[in-house]
Amino acid sequence: MWRRIALASLALCAAAPASAEKPTGGLVPGHWEFFGQAEVELTAFAESPAFAGQAHHDASVALRPTLLAEWLDGNLAFKLTPFLRLDAADDRRTHFDVREAKLDYRTDNWAFTVGADFVFWGKTEAVHLVDIINSDDGVESLDLEDKLGQPMLRATRFSDFGAFSLYYLPYFRKPTFPGVDGRLRGQLPVDMGAVDFRNDGDEWAPSFALRWAHVIGDVDFGISGFYGTSRDAAFEPTNFTALGQPTALKPVYDTIAQVGFDGQYTSDATLWKLEAIGRQGQLDRNGEATNYVAITGGLEYTLFGVADSNADLGLILEGSWDSRGDAALTPFEEDAIYGMRLALNDESDTSVLLIGTTDVVSGGTSVRLEAERRVFGSWKAEVEAQVFVNPQRSDLEYDLRRDSFVRLKLSYFW
Repeated sequence: MWRRIALASLALCAAAPASAEKPTGGLVPGHWEFFGQAEVELTAFAESPAFAGQAHHDASVALRPTLLAEWLDGNLAFKLTPFLRLDAADDRRTHFDVREAKLDYRTDNWAFTVGADFVFWGKTEAVHLVDIINSDDGVESLDLEDKLGQPMLRATRFSDFGAFSLYYLPYFRKPTFPGVDGRLRGQLPVDMGAVDFRNDGDEWAPSFALRWAHVIGDVDFGISGFYGTSRDAAFEPTNFTALGQPTALKPVYDTIAQVGFDGQYTSDATLWKLEAIGRQGQLDRNGEATNYVAITGGLEYTLFGVADSNADLGLILEGSWDSRGDAALTPFEEDAIYGMRLALNDESDTSVLLIGTTDVVSGGTSVRLEAERRVFGSWKAEVEAQVFVNPQRSDLEYDLRRDSFVRLKLSYFW
């Protein structure tokens, strides 16, 4: 595997830029581009693994090329973005996905999308309650901001009263989870082949969503609705030994209905943010279908030109609450969230994000660092680190107590 990683890393960096303007008319695009990103990643863990089979360290390479073709002065566009990662430690993390494969068409008042795409809803920094269209690519990063491409039909109407979007989601992308050899997982690995759907559903059961997004003065908000297969899995023990001991977890999905609100108010240097949802039919940590509400919100205050420099410093303070308490499927059931965002605004686009979360009941704390800087023209260096401090047995992050890590990334863009 290490030889594969080395050879692949050389191949990924050999890509070259491509772009062209061609005559319009017929099926030949008026404009097309080929661009993308190749990445080498190294991860070091501070302690030895907590569970048998887990790796001490990890290395991987990834490739994310994009083909973009446009017609009708850009009003009709096709975009294809496959994604491939080869990982030295976790076979589950070696995976391929089509992040985007879509056809977009836009007029003055309408926009249509057919194919696999990303959709992000939300305003807050750490917890994205209303973001529900795409499933998590859970082997990529612990912050769950990497998503699987979601097949969809989308229609959006633009008006003086905002943008109204309707979604038909014909297929459910099952979220990914680390394998037996992977770190940042629970005591029992997730058996991806033992997925269970409640209410006689399956991955072909369609889901539906709608959203109204609008800006009124200094207020930017969205109101959304969703009905279909939950993107959040509950888990049941499975693969029992002869002595009746489970060796894995089975992800279980149910049909849910959700309404959500996300809003942001800009007041000079302060951004006030809020997300709230009400969900019906979600399975909790006990495997019971529940109705619940969850809220997260706070503010980000920016100090511009710190110390008479070009740098801006944002101070972040948020809170989150989930009515399910310890039965919630999220670690943010009652947490304080705090941190800072530093942007040097230099030629290298240097930025640093530091976020801490503390469970106000148990005291368990997680601190996350993300820093990046462009180097050598088309190259970018990134540092990602996370430390788990004093997690309690009742915390979802307790199984990660030995998984504090530092991850280095070097990416080439063409």
